[in-house]
Amino acid sequence: MTVFDHSEMRQAREHSLMGGQALHIWGPPQANGQSAWPGQPACFRRSRLWGHLMDQDRERLVATARQLGVKRIVVGSDGEPNQHVDLCGRPLANAIARARRPSDKLIRVLKEMIQRKESHHEPQVQS
Repeated sequence: MTVFDHSEMRQAREHSLMGGQALHIWGPPQANGQSAWPGQPACFRRSRLWGHLMDQDRERLVATARQLGVKRIVVGSDGEPNQHVDLCGRPLANAIARARRPSDKLIRVLKEMIQRKESHHEPQVQS
């Protein structure tokens, strides 16, 4: 599994199309705790980072998601070039730990994304 940051969606898709597993990490849209889609699990409303585990081998994709700890596996874009399983929380942390060592650039980007998300959740001080 190879890690790709939020700006590398195309590269992640190409990696999976060439037979690899790609972990595309990105920050969720600002939805003020609201669901980004109907039936969205609570994990996604709480998480500052989301991930797409992308793989064209559906059987391997589902097996990997299960190994990472995904409780309810839903394959998005099933059979399409963007075939993936959404990750957040502990399964995403497990995927990051399992993936090829992230580059310094990715670590920096992830830290920046987390800091931006945290700054949006800080209470506003009124004067």
